[in-house]
This record gives sequence, C-alpha cells and structure tokens, in this order.
Amino acid sequence: FTADAAHELRTPLAALKVQAQVARASADAAERAHALDNVIAGCDRAAHLVQQLLTLARLDPDEPGSKAEACDLQELARTAVAELAPFAWSRKAVLALAEGAAVEIKGHAGLIAILLRNLIDNAIRYSPAGGSVQVRAARDGRAATLTVADQGPGIAAEERDKVGQRFYRVLGSEEYGSGLGLSIVKRIAELHGASLSLEDSP
Repeated sequence: FTADAAHELRTPLAALKVQAQVARASADAAERAHALDNVIAGCDRAAHLVQQLLTLARLDPDEPGSKAEACDLQELARTAVAELAPFAWSRKAVLALAEGAAVEIKGHAGLIAILLRNLIDNAIRYSPAGGSVQVRAARDGRAATLTVADQGPGIAAEERDKVGQRFYRVLGSEEYGSGLGLSIVKRIAELHGASLSLEDSP
C-alpha cells in the first residue's frame, strides 16, 4: 500500500512543482495567473487523493474498529444526498432519493456513509450536465439493496471487474480522480458481507 501511495502521489506533486516554476518564471501576468490556477487545481486533486488514500488505509484491517450496530440505510442515504446536493447543483445534475420506508441493517454507519458518498459523487461526476442521479434504498426479502443510477456513459462490461482495483481508472475520461473510489466502496461492502454490482442503467 505504501509503495502504491508513494507512486500515485509522485505525479501530482511533480506537476505542481512544474506549474509553480512556470508562475515564478513568467513575466506575463495572464500566464502567471493561469499557472497559479493550475497549482490550485493540482492542490485540490492531491488533497482528494490523500483523503482517499487515508480512507483506504483505515479499511485495510479486517475489523473496521468498532462493533456493528443497527442503522437505517434509508436515513444514511438521505444524509449523503443532502451533503452532495450542492455538488450536484454545481454540475447542473438532478440528485434525488426515492421515497421509502426505513431499511434497517446491521453495520458501521460511518463506513456506509463513506460508501454512499463515493457512489453518489461518482454518479454526479460522470453524469452529463442536466443528467439525473437516482438513489434508492430498499429491502428485497431479507436482503437490503442500495441502488445509485445515473445517466453517464457507463463502464464497458470488460472493464467492470477492473474498476474495483486500487488506482484503476477507465481511459478516456475527462474527469480527474484517484482511481480509489470504487475500491473503497468494494472494501466497505466486503466488510459488511455485501457485494458491489455494476450494470447498465435503464
């Protein structure tokens, strides 16, 4: 894990240094401002990567560190949707939670909240402007299900087994990311005896 983290951090830090050098060397105010904007954007990307790495490190042990307890998946989803509503608005995406009764499960509320945020953030990030992201928590017999559906380009069938791997990113995407979001989701699901399924959305 440490080797992976060091490798992934090396590239954004090198890019930050280059942009800072451009800003320092530039006599043109517009060019300097552009380079500094790139430095700020690079800092945001690096901070996101560090946060994802720290989250993944906390999930490495077999035990999450606290006992599982009863929690409501519907309520956790409602909180996550509320937290990410401003981000959806900034991307001109429509984010909605399907109405439903409480879905009681036994788990770690903090970890499930991380899982929800990663799934919903991904859905918003890869949806087109004006697209819709629908979140639904439900009970199917004895099992609880959580569905996050979006109108993004989707993931090719041959790529779906790979996106749960650390640092794997689908080529051709214009969105920046760490390639850790779905691996975090997969790990949290495993800790709860659940599984992650990627399918085409209707």
